[in-house]
Amino acid sequence: MVSTFRIIAFFALLFAVMTAGASAQGNASFLISPYILDVTTESATVAFKLSASGPAAVVVEKEDEPAYFQSGASGQTHFVQIDGLSPGRVYPYRIVLGDSDDKSKINDDEQTIRTATLPGKSFSFAVFGDPRPGDSGTNRNHRDIVQAIGMVDPEFAIILGDMVDDGANDSLWHDFFDIEKELLKRTAVFPVVGDNDVADGNGVYGAYFPRLKNGCYRFEWGGVQFYALNVWGARGGQDRGQFDETSEQYQWFVREMEKPESKQAPFRIVFMHDPVKISRGRSSQVLERVWAPAFEKYNVDVAFASWHLYERSHDQGVNYIISGGAGAEIIWLNADPAYPSQAEASVHHFCKVDVSPGAMSIQAVAIDGTVLDEITLTPQNRSQTSDNDIALTANRLQKEIVISPGENLPQLPIWLFSTDCDFCKRILRRLLPQLAETHLVAFNVHYFDLALETAYDLFLNAGAEFGRQDADLPAIFIGDRVLGGKSDITGKLPAEIRKFLRNPTEYQNRSIVPFQQTLDTKRLSENTFNALTVGLILGAGLLDGLNPCAFTTIIFLISYLTLLGASERKIVYTGGLFSLSVFVTYLLIGLFFHRSISWMINHEGFSRGVHLVLLLIVVGLAVFSLVDFLNALSGRPDRFMLRLPQTLRQSIENRIRIFADNKTALTLSTIVLGVVISGMELSCTGQVYIPIVAMLAQPQYRITAFSYLILYNIAFIAPLVTVFILAFFGKVSAKWSRTKSYRVYIKLGYVAFFAAMIVIMTANGL
Repeated sequence: MVSTFRIIAFFALLFAVMTAGASAQGNASFLISPYILDVTTESATVAFKLSASGPAAVVVEKEDEPAYFQSGASGQTHFVQIDGLSPGRVYPYRIVLGDSDDKSKINDDEQTIRTATLPGKSFSFAVFGDPRPGDSGTNRNHRDIVQAIGMVDPEFAIILGDMVDDGANDSLWHDFFDIEKELLKRTAVFPVVGDNDVADGNGVYGAYFPRLKNGCYRFEWGGVQFYALNVWGARGGQDRGQFDETSEQYQWFVREMEKPESKQAPFRIVFMHDPVKISRGRSSQVLERVWAPAFEKYNVDVAFASWHLYERSHDQGVNYIISGGAGAEIIWLNADPAYPSQAEASVHHFCKVDVSPGAMSIQAVAIDGTVLDEITLTPQNRSQTSDNDIALTANRLQKEIVISPGENLPQLPIWLFSTDCDFCKRILRRLLPQLAETHLVAFNVHYFDLALETAYDLFLNAGAEFGRQDADLPAIFIGDRVLGGKSDITGKLPAEIRKFLRNPTEYQNRSIVPFQQTLDTKRLSENTFNALTVGLILGAGLLDGLNPCAFTTIIFLISYLTLLGASERKIVYTGGLFSLSVFVTYLLIGLFFHRSISWMINHEGFSRGVHLVLLLIVVGLAVFSLVDFLNALSGRPDRFMLRLPQTLRQSIENRIRIFADNKTALTLSTIVLGVVISGMELSCTGQVYIPIVAMLAQPQYRITAFSYLILYNIAFIAPLVTVFILAFFGKVSAKWSRTKSYRVYIKLGYVAFFAAMIVIMTANGL
């Protein structure tokens, strides 16, 4: 009986202990499981929320012995600062509850802190946005995304906002963390808020992410710089004073980007809720006007934002990636034709980013693991744009040429911007050497070829510094004046030289040295472009088509038609195809802004070789013609050097006739001739042409600029079309009219046409 009693008492005591232990364990349950915030190379914050108020601590398993970190709070929510860690290490930790005398442990071997790596080390992270249920009304997509992210095991995750449907509802935040808890056991989180999280100013996100109370913040991982921006309602709902150019946030961003660690970073990544650039969505004009230029100026590599899809685009060196497919419904709006994306997908997804020394790979990954898109970036070599960097860019692009007729002469600096026009070449080869000889002065010429990328921006910057934006091309910046165009340069440059020679010191003191300050060239180019009209573009295209170099094209066309001896039908076919070839080729030159086709034309070695061959041919033909002329005067036509033997002449004529009847050969030769001659006309472009092709790189102006380019090229080939039409009517008239008076009218028409062209050219100073 006693033994039975003892056994019962033993089990009763054991039950009581177990019950007490269970009770203690039950009191220690989490409303929000531990998650990691604010990770650096040496520290981190462990956050959690308990079901009941009370003290708590975190024990971190370090290399030598466990480290104990007491929470400063005694309520339900705890943010425990952990320090004294080492870079790129993994530290297991556990939460302990109670006071120093009575601690109830909550163990989880999978809970770890991973510190930020040092520069040069590889790491990975995940990016996703809009994990809330949204109109789908279910957390299933969010759960699937979290599970998929957990499979790639990133060091940290960036959340692009709209974490819950109603940021004022605590229970929804609890649901969010419950879904995320398996991921957040090992992965730190860096979020920004969306409009749903803010909930008209009633959101309680600050209770879970204290750093978000301040809005924007920066962190570093592996040398890569990350900038979180507080932009969640740029199209309404958020005060513009929080994100426009006058905002404290914008000034903070500028200060951060000017720091050495930002300029020296291999990559600079911005993340925010509202997109700055998007094709199938909505962006704010304020963001495009304020933040896009800032991203370009400070060489931001990637700007992540959220909207209900995946999209990747590229503009002015910045990659804009939209990732809002982590839970809420997918929204697929019509694409903006003025701003096309490079990749897009209408599925739930997240972004996986792998950073290694010298490269960053970004993948868009669907729930089922399918890679929707991938891009690999390398560190930008562009220097950071600041007030001194515009001068560095100018030094890199300029050719410094000294023109001096003697030694120890006063030097006058000149900044010359030009295209490949005939007068532009004469300035360097003849005009300036003659003026230097006449006035006994040396010119230090800083020459900029506007065919080079960013040279047009330098031209606009210098024009703004000198206070004149309407200068024709070529343009000379000298002293404090701008001389633009042929008449301005030839008429006013000698007087400017005399001013300099009268008192060089005083002249230099009042002179403006360009590129001392960086101005908003993007806005300047937009203003120049917006000033263009259809009439101005058509007039400029016509005048450029009537430039002296354009006569080469017209002569080639006439010679080509004459050589073929073509019928009316072949004249229409050949002349139309030739004009179309010139139009398309010149259009492509404009679209590529002198970067591809014009390389061959502007390449110095190639150009000199072609000129030398043509010169030898012309000189040889000139000598033969002179000998024939003298033989003609002597009455000895049998000695003509340029006369072909009868049999050879007939053979050539037969071959030309066969060639003209072969439509394929005729078509190919006509197209090739048009392409070659277009290159010869490249130097005929004027001032209106350059603002048009410069704005083709701006998505918001691309359609308008392309339309202007079409109009310009239509006007440019108008003289060509006129010539082959006249040739056609001349051929027709030869068949049905044999009267002498009619032939006289035809000849007078040709004379009137060319006389009109000469008058137009003379009136425009060509």
